[in-house]
Amino acid sequence: MKIGYFAVGIGATVEPGLVRSVATTAERLGFATLWAPEHVVLVQQYASKYPYSDGRFPGPPDIPIADPFTTLAYAAACTSTIRLGTGICLVPEHNPLVLAKTVATVDRLSGGRFFSASESAGWPRSSRRSASRSSAAPRERANISM
Repeated sequence: MKIGYFAVGIGATVEPGLVRSVATTAERLGFATLWAPEHVVLVQQYASKYPYSDGRFPGPPDIPIADPFTTLAYAAACTSTIRLGTGICLVPEHNPLVLAKTVATVDRLSGGRFFSASESAGWPRSSRRSASRSSAAPRERANISM
């Protein structure tokens, strides 16, 4: 069985020293993967329920969440074997060509250790509106992007 560590780049682990410490420690302890989440914006109240808990997002709306690609590129520079992945990639919130280039760059910088195991149209819909992208057809944009 392979075990991964989630999440780097959220809360206190947005600080460079902690990203380095978590990444190198996870690698030294034999973790197979290191994961970073993506949320562009969090709001105080949601119209929909968070699907992975009791309905509430498991952190305060002001919790710092770093960009997962930048965080994982930094972790890649600090490590040599652990695989690096996004816990979620909110595809519709990205320009498809820019996202492809970003993913390819992180993969190149990590020596082929990057993967994205989970892509999403995003939760909740209000975060898509807050990210100034139209929420009219997020799944269509995601399908085109992937």
